[in-house]
Formats: sequence, C-alpha cells, structure tokens
Amino acid sequence: MITAKICLACNRRNYYRAIERFSSGSVKSFCTSGRTFEQAIKSPTEKPYYITTPIFYVNAAPHIGHLYSTTFADVFKRWQQFLGRQAYLLTGTDEHGMKVQQVAEAANVKPRELCDKNSEIFKDLALAARISNDRFIRTTDSDHIAAAQKLWTVLQEKGYIYKGTHEGWYSVSDETFYTESQLEDIKSPETGETIKISKETGKTVEWSSEDNYFFALSKFTDQLLNFYEQNPRFVVPEVRYNEIKNTVRDGLPDLSISRPASRFTWAIPVPGDDSQTMYVWLDALTNYLTAAGYGSLSSEEFGRSIWPADVHVVGKDIVKFHCVYWPAFLLAAGVPPPKQIVVHSHWQMNGSKMSKSVGNVVDPFAIIKKLDVDSVRYYLLSQNILEADGDFSDQSAEVKRNADLINNYANIISRTCGPKFSISAGIDEFFSQPGKPVSRADDFLQLQNKLVNDLNELLPTIRHKMETYNVTGAVIEIFNVLHNGNLYAQLGSPWKTEPENVNPTIFHMAEIARVTSILLQPFLPSYAEKALDRLNVVKIRRGHKFARFGADREYGQGANRKGEHIITRI
Repeated sequence: MITAKICLACNRRNYYRAIERFSSGSVKSFCTSGRTFEQAIKSPTEKPYYITTPIFYVNAAPHIGHLYSTTFADVFKRWQQFLGRQAYLLTGTDEHGMKVQQVAEAANVKPRELCDKNSEIFKDLALAARISNDRFIRTTDSDHIAAAQKLWTVLQEKGYIYKGTHEGWYSVSDETFYTESQLEDIKSPETGETIKISKETGKTVEWSSEDNYFFALSKFTDQLLNFYEQNPRFVVPEVRYNEIKNTVRDGLPDLSISRPASRFTWAIPVPGDDSQTMYVWLDALTNYLTAAGYGSLSSEEFGRSIWPADVHVVGKDIVKFHCVYWPAFLLAAGVPPPKQIVVHSHWQMNGSKMSKSVGNVVDPFAIIKKLDVDSVRYYLLSQNILEADGDFSDQSAEVKRNADLINNYANIISRTCGPKFSISAGIDEFFSQPGKPVSRADDFLQLQNKLVNDLNELLPTIRHKMETYNVTGAVIEIFNVLHNGNLYAQLGSPWKTEPENVNPTIFHMAEIARVTSILLQPFLPSYAEKALDRLNVVKIRRGHKFARFGADREYGQGANRKGEHIITRI
C-alpha cells in the first residue's frame, strides 16, 4: 500500500511505500530507500539536496531561456546524485495573474483552460529535454493553494500584513508597482506619445489607485542586510548580490500583496476576505515551500522535509522577487530562507534580444529535434551566462556538436572500440606487468603521463568547479582531457604501431574514454550512458569512486567484437 506521509528515511512525501514483513511475527514499514521508520529515527540521513527552477509563466510558449534554466538545475541535481547524495528537483508553471487573465480573455477561453493547455507544453519540454525533475508543480494545484494561504495567514497573525490604499505606477506585465526612480519616459513606437516604462524590464506602466493589503517590507531592511552579511554566498554571482544589497540599502517600501477581486479574478483568494486576491508573486514564490509539504505537514514533519532549498536557479529579471521579497516573507513567517540563489543572465540570438515580433525566438522543441538533446545541453552548458548574456545560434550549436561531440568525444570511443583491438587484453597486460618498459618516444610517454595525472585530478577539479557553479568550466576541463586523449591516440596510432605497444596504448585510450564518460554523466546523460555501454562498464562501477585511472579492471569484455556498432555519432 502507499501511504501519503513524510518518509523519515528519505524525507520525501508521497514516496513512502509500506511493505509488510512477517518475519518474527512483526510488521514493519519500509520506504523506497529500504530503511524502516525505526532505523530512520535512530540514524537520520542527510537532508536531500533540493534544487528548483523558476516556475514558468503560462501566458506564452517556452523559449530557450526556459530550457537553459531547467538544464542548469538538472545538472546540479544529477551531480549531487553522482556524488551519492539524494537530490530533489522541482520545476513547474506559474498560472495566476493579470497576464494570464488577459491572454485568456483575448483568446475567448477560460483561464483554467489556457493554463491546462500551456502547462502541458512546459511539461512536454521537460520530458523532451530529459529533465530529471521529481515534481512538476502548478500554482493551481490544491496543495499549493493551501500552502500559499497558510503563508498569508501566518504573516497576518504575526502582524506583518495590514490593509491600506495604494497609489503608484503598476506594470501588468511585471505584476508589480514601481517607484518614479525605477521608471523612464520614452516615445511610444505605436502612437508617438510619451509613456513610462520600467528601467529594469522595459515594460510599460500605468497609474493605479486601489485598496489592498500590504506586507510590512520596510521593517526588514536591517534584518535583510544582516542576513546578507551572515551569508556572503547567498546570491551568486557576486555582481547580482551587490545589486541586491544596494537596493535594500536604499530603503524598502511596504509591498502591496493583494489586488481587488473585482478586476483581478484569476488568483488565489485572500484568506478571510473574498473581496481581495493574492499578489501573484507571494503566490508563486510559495511553490518552493509547497513541494516540501508546507501547508499539508505538521511543523515537526516539515522540519524533517527537504526544506530549506539548497539552490534556487533564477533568471536575472526576477532577482528582486527571489532575493529581497522571498527571504523577507520567510524571515517574517519564521521559516528558514533558501541556502543559495544562483542567477543566470539571458540568451540573445545573433546579438539581439529575443522577441516574437522580430521573429528571432528559439523554439526549444525544434532545436532539440534538429540536434538531439545532449547536443543542445552541451551547447547551453558550455556557454557561461551567469555574469553576462549569451548568444544563441543554431549554426554555432551545430558546429560545436560536430567539433566536440563527434570529432572529439565519439572519435576516441570509436577508435578505442575498434574490432582489431582488445580493451580486456590491454587491462590484463597493464596490471599483470605494471613495470614493463614501453619502447616509445619521449614526447609520447610525457603526454601519456600527463593524461594519467589529468585523469586522477579531474574529479577534484570538476568538484571545485561545481561548488562555484562554474558548469562551463567543468565541461571545458573534461573536453580538454578528451582533446589531449585524441592527440595521444593519433601519436600512438595503435592501428599501425609495433604489436608490443598496441595493448598499452589501447588501455590508456580506454581509460581516457571511461573516466571522462563517468564524469560526463551529469552533463550529457544520454551520450555518457551510450559510451559507457559501448565500453561495457557495468553500472555499479559508474560512480565517482571509479573516476580515476586504473580504478576498474573488469570492463571492456566484448567491447571490441567485430560487427558491434561503432559510435560515430553518439
């Protein structure tokens, strides 16, 4: 039977499986992790690594930026699993707000109908991109509505919510009010009239006056600054963190957190006041708590949940909401803030901001179909866009795939697994005669020794890169070794060298292919799996403990059989 409880063994709700065991006349309940509740209580495990993407707004179709966010987060989930830690990845859709309401009205459909249709498209993208999310959350989910209303109730009970009148410049697109200092005047390209837009997002604003509820954000200026000081790595990269600190130092006005239900119907009702609906950002941000059981678990159970999040991955356009509003809400509610927020920049196309009107938006489904999933992952991950915007190009992605994945990575797999050679024989000879001299030129032996050293240093190097969220640097390190591995294969030329040198050369080539493939699993899961299958590395020897030279002496059997498929395009 399945029991909807929080599992003390793995800290995951709805994954608890009760299995009856009748030995000794007792019945025990086991989680899918195999640990009983009794074992979990006596020896609690480490909290699963919890990473989230932004939840994506359903008023428009997904674009390459959505794919990047989910891919980036997916890599870190897979990396933690690779290191042996349980990990949980959350993604989903943000479905309330004025924009959704307006798009639905323009399409003459109900907002729920629009959300159901468009949410499925984002879910399909996660599947097409092989994202390993554990839950796809929707802000229309019943447990999320309960969590959002609970957070509101807690904030109100603690005295941080009050009712008042709000006047100011409001952006429907951004779902937020702006101060005069955050705006600029421009000429409307359609009418030629002077209009106001947000300096940050470029979206138009209009004057609005209404009665609603406020969150006492101004009371948290000092508390947030203290929190930032105590958590110097809370926001990555540093340039974004400095922007946030400066924003808070300038002073924070109280935040309008509701809208009149008379004009803003597609939203969560304010608890106890049906005349008001919840501000979409208070609603949306709560999704991270919802997935951890907030609102449905007891305080004790929630304390053993996956919260706090280890990392929120967000785009630079929503930094203020995640790095100012969100920790303030949580501190006010007595809930620990997330441990870290990683902010990435945006993708442009051919040097210009992507725009549907210009026609330069990259369709993620189309590019995956054209190049395949891991080729797209590789291109996205090999471009560091934390500090600065990236430039996406179909042609560049294809060139990079051919150069690095086919002519570099697949090439060494293909050469190593040639039917004229035997990886098994190379392993046996190397370990049975470890001191056997090799008659090779000095430059070849120097490269061989360098590659052995590089393979042994690769895991700690990658680990350091990942700890600093430098995915691009991690990928480059692996492909540098693969590049040198192909140089080694070319210099060694086992297909034409002296017979006594064939097996040692093939063994070193195989080790280069094996170790790099093990380390590529979080980054290029499909390619790495195919490569390790081709090398006949058993699954229990694909973990990080085997990512060093000579760590596996039992692979390669049958990898060089004549007639076996040789990978020319992984």
